[in-house]
Amino acid sequence: MKTASILLAVALALSACSLAPTAAPRAVYDLGPAPAAAASGGALAWRVADVTAPPWLSGDGIAYRLSFQQAQRLEHYRDSFWAAPPAALLTQRLREQLVTPPACAGRPAALLAINLDEFEQVFASPASSQVVLRLHATLWPAGATSPPVQRHWRIERAAATPDAPGAVRAMAQAVDEMLPQLADWLAASACR
Repeated sequence: MKTASILLAVALALSACSLAPTAAPRAVYDLGPAPAAAASGGALAWRVADVTAPPWLSGDGIAYRLSFQQAQRLEHYRDSFWAAPPAALLTQRLREQLVTPPACAGRPAALLAINLDEFEQVFASPASSQVVLRLHATLWPAGATSPPVQRHWRIERAAATPDAPGAVRAMAQAVDEMLPQLADWLAASACR
């Protein structure tokens, strides 16, 4: 009888564990498939250094800011994460997408350095948000015969939904909107 009671207690304890609420699944995102790249004119006319970012962008959290409540406070979604820090995702996309236009083929490779300054979702209200991608690029000419050239970008994209999936989709669109602008600037700066 005592053994039966112990077995019943163990069975009840084990079944109670299966009824306990489970933790929300961890959602991991990247920038999605890259758009089709244009045909390259040969070896790159620039080398892409790893993108750098300030310490608050060095983790894998998806950042957001409630500007209607406390604009100085940066938050991160609890159960949604980037597959890598934003700077690493941007480095990968740059290396996949930046091709040499035919006019630049055969030129010595300049060095492209990108500093990522903002990569976050900003809420104007609980139901309305946009992502902000802000960076500056420095192109160091090959052979250092001329001074480096710089350009700043700030791209804002409305998020279709006020949540992490909406932020991810909008950020991927912002990155893909910035890339052709960056490529045009590189061609004008490195291939003149």
